[in-house]
Amino acid sequence: MLSTSSCYYDNAEQLYGSGAACDSVATWSIDIQPLIQSQCLGCHQGAGASGGLDLSAHTGVQNSVLNGSMLDRINRSAGDPLAMPPGGPISECSKAKVRVWKRAGALPN
Repeated sequence: MLSTSSCYYDNAEQLYGSGAACDSVATWSIDIQPLIQSQCLGCHQGAGASGGLDLSAHTGVQNSVLNGSMLDRINRSAGDPLAMPPGGPISECSKAKVRVWKRAGALPN
């Protein structure tokens, strides 16, 4: 009897470690928008956006990334009242993706 099984991981760190896959390419639609949707939009969307920061559209996210405020907040230590997201830090791979996307101009690709 021959049995095969396979595993599927949708987490880049599990697939590739925390190295090159996280630091190579990042796009709005594949990497950044899903991160924002899952980690930020609970508080940062619409007229009642926390701190007046609406991240529901590309331009809001782009401005926050390019001016450095998003990277400042996601890189703060746990326990810092200004650290985002408030539920706990995002993965190092996700932080790297935001940096890569910023270096590429934070384009709507």
